[in-house]
Amino acid sequence: MLFLVGTGLARKDISYNAIEICKNCELFVDRYTSYIDQEKLDFLAEIIGRRILELSRSDLEEDARQLVERARTADVAVLMGGDPLIATTHKILFIQAKLLGVRVGILHASSITSAMIGESGLDFYRFGSICTISRWSDKYKPTSFYETIQRNMEANLHSLVLLDYDRDAATSLDLKDAIQILEAAEAKHKKGIITTGTQMFVMHNVSMEGEKKILTTLADAEGISFKSGATAIIIPARMSDVEKEIVDSMYKA
Repeated sequence: MLFLVGTGLARKDISYNAIEICKNCELFVDRYTSYIDQEKLDFLAEIIGRRILELSRSDLEEDARQLVERARTADVAVLMGGDPLIATTHKILFIQAKLLGVRVGILHASSITSAMIGESGLDFYRFGSICTISRWSDKYKPTSFYETIQRNMEANLHSLVLLDYDRDAATSLDLKDAIQILEAAEAKHKKGIITTGTQMFVMHNVSMEGEKKILTTLADAEGISFKSGATAIIIPARMSDVEKEIVDSMYKA
């Protein structure tokens, strides 16, 4: 059987049920798709009491069938940060298992998407589509995130914007770089949704050690930088009176 095991955000977020199941499994971890620092990985290996093998990008993508095949004759658990089935990579593992007739168990945990929305104080039902700002290169400069934010704004919906995560550097796209990309996308599309006064919630390592939660403007956010970890932003639409009151109580001294 194949188990997709969410380890949540904080070091001890993994459920007791997941720990007990993992004690009888071949253990693997996906640190390519989601953020798990070495201290958390060491903690998981200690409390489960088994060696954890790290999966590469190829193990999770083109060679995913081989991983699933192992679960035909043994219980196999893949640990991941956050909650299973949020990332497309994990959905592909699920689909591959179903195609091969391998049973799948899902062990849920806290997710950055629900945690960020909760920590912002904004209403969950007023969020539109989630998007990601990817790293730009000379030949790759996607702006689909801008179009998503625009559609959300037109519907008066908040935008949760993830920043591209670099596994090798163990950090998200630098906030300053993300802002420069936002400004470049605005210059290209010219819809007036990104300005120096645009409000944004900056969330870094939510529910983890060294957590930072800041309500700022695009202009002021350019001076914010984090050395490592997972960062994302929320660009709010027009806030309701209740949202304003909650946000004021959470973010203003």
